[in-house]
Amino acid sequence: MFITVDGFNKTGIPSTLWNLMEPYSKIDRPSGIAVLAIVILVLSNLASNVPTLLLLGGRVAASAAAISSTEEKKSWLILAWVSTVAGNLSLLGSAANLIVCEEAQRASGLGYTLSFWGHLKFGVPSTIIVTAIGLTLTR
Repeated sequence: MFITVDGFNKTGIPSTLWNLMEPYSKIDRPSGIAVLAIVILVLSNLASNVPTLLLLGGRVAASAAAISSTEEKKSWLILAWVSTVAGNLSLLGSAANLIVCEEAQRASGLGYTLSFWGHLKFGVPSTIIVTAIGLTLTR
């Protein structure tokens, strides 16, 4: 995974995408925090949270450091919080979600199946609520 992320990083695509998003993702204003959180939530569910942090972490911290050292510290907290909670959004957001669903289906004997959409019905609202609560605590 680390080799793949490094190779992808060398393509320049992550830098280009960050350059497009950075002006809207400044963490010294609520709208910037919201945009950054959405980017982290989406990418964490498309590519997983570890690659997302490897690709965004340094860029987000550097952008925040240009504002102040306090904002830089806050950026790492936001990255940690949102990427952790992002795993709850969908079944694909965390390998643990897939493992639990598979094991529950095998072990229960009840024939319980948690579908992608079934998980999403719970995952989206709970992730948004928990993310919002955590972000208000980072202020």
